[in-house]
Amino acid sequence: MGNLIVTGITFGVFMTEALIHYNMGQTKSRGKFELTIPPAGELAKIAAVTLTFSVVTGLLVKALPKNVQPKI
Repeated sequence: MGNLIVTGITFGVFMTEALIHYNMGQTKSRGKFELTIPPAGELAKIAAVTLTFSVVTGLLVKALPKNVQPKI
């Protein structure tokens, strides 16, 4: 259960960061910064990459020795 919590929290934080970075990249073409949701295909790619790294993070945390694992 703890592994799912780590993965879920990591996904939420990384996805938020990815969307902010996406919008920062769009600023050049728009001329101003505004938060928008990317088109569905682009959002799916961002979510897939973010989910992959979130799962890897969860697995790495689980692989830590028991004495250094977070107490969840």
